[in-house]
Amino acid sequence: MSMIEIFKDGSPQADDLEARVRQLACPRCSILVYDAGSPESEAALQAKAAEYGIDSWPAVTLDGKAVSPEQLKKGEVSEIIRNLFHK
Repeated sequence: MSMIEIFKDGSPQADDLEARVRQLACPRCSILVYDAGSPESEAALQAKAAEYGIDSWPAVTLDGKAVSPEQLKKGEVSEIIRNLFHK
């Protein structure tokens, strides 16, 4: 089972990214969402983001490794997920 963490900022782009990741993830994948707009998860978001060296969102980590912002902007996250989880 693999872990995917999504860091959201409340923007429509973050919602689109979450939907795309959920669509591409394998059935056994565990997906955890941190939402900066939610008081319940903001502290966890800040702590986890600091742990991974993430300083802007939306962001994604796959098995504890941050996907680069450039890859997210280019839409390469789908290719990364396919390569990792659909071998």
